[in-house]
Amino acid sequence: MKTIVAKRLRKSAESGLVTNHGETVVCGKCGQRFAIPSDSSVPDTELIGKRIAWLKDQLVWDHIQERRHHGSMELPDLK
Repeated sequence: MKTIVAKRLRKSAESGLVTNHGETVVCGKCGQRFAIPSDSSVPDTELIGKRIAWLKDQLVWDHIQERRHHGSMELPDLK
């Protein structure tokens, strides 16, 4: 099984945000953005929703623990 990694997006001087054709999750507390790449040509909306929810929970947990967000987070197998 292929490992899916959410990566923090950084601002680019020319084009605003750099994205990679997947879903983008924004931390509600600090506004940092994370990209979840799509892993197939046919989107599985239920799986995408689970990944987004998991990542949002992790971002909230980071703030509860008063720690910085990692540059990337490996997503668990949520199938």
